[in-house]
Amino acid sequence: MFRPSSPLAPVFLTALAAMAWGVWWIPVRYLTGVGMSGAQAGMLLNLGASLAAVLCLVALRQSPVIGPRALLGGALVGVALSTYSVAFAHADVVRVILLFYLAPAWSKMIEWGFMGARWRWASTLTVAASLAGAVLILGGRISTEELAVGDVLAVGSGVAWAVGATLIFTGRKSTALTLTTVTMISATAVAALLGLVLGEAIVPRGPVSALTVGAVLGAVFALPCIFATLWSAQRLAPALLTFLFTLEICAGVISGAILLDEPFGLVQVAGTCLIVGAALSEVAFALRERRRAARRAV
Repeated sequence: MFRPSSPLAPVFLTALAAMAWGVWWIPVRYLTGVGMSGAQAGMLLNLGASLAAVLCLVALRQSPVIGPRALLGGALVGVALSTYSVAFAHADVVRVILLFYLAPAWSKMIEWGFMGARWRWASTLTVAASLAGAVLILGGRISTEELAVGDVLAVGSGVAWAVGATLIFTGRKSTALTLTTVTMISATAVAALLGLVLGEAIVPRGPVSALTVGAVLGAVFALPCIFATLWSAQRLAPALLTFLFTLEICAGVISGAILLDEPFGLVQVAGTCLIVGAALSEVAFALRERRRAARRAV
């Protein structure tokens, strides 16, 4: 039975959210398939989630109190979500996910450089295994030549996520719903800004049915996923959170292979195993440290 007070609760929710985010490219590609730009698709999905979050705040009568550090963290997660969404319209699904998942390395470095965390040999191992797995998923083919817009957005998304998750974890606690509202509003605004920068129309265009589906998907898909993510981000160290999110690679690669005929052979299977193994080892170490801390506190 699921208990929010359990130490495993944020781990469990993060794993579920990660696998859900692995198929986030599907609603983005659906909307671009009916004539929207990547920025318009991201804006519509995030706008639907923003409106639903505000309605939840009003219905639950929650006071939207949030500290400056958490506010900036939520806004940066919104930047990460928006740039990640737009990247899918400009690059292959697998490539976007891979470049985003340089984020575990950023998170580990932030914890070590700014949070006083000790760099363990296991940290090197998990980072190396995660990145090696990502390389294998691409079939060993990585080139920095001719970086496309989607590549830059994917890398920037990973950096914004790593910094945002750190600020949320270290900031003054606020409700996850308030953080979610900030994140979705930020993601909507950034998508509109990206549309301007890329020379695209800001207002989403397309059939009324597609506009409705996009807004509803934002409310029923993005909102609960980002809520679960941010609730967990307040309870899990940034690197652990990000390593758990490497499960998204597995969902993204498998769904891309099935629905888009993107490559997924033995090499990609090996890469997936490395990524999952790195995530599980980081989870096991973090939970062991929690148990030790609880015993010392008794």
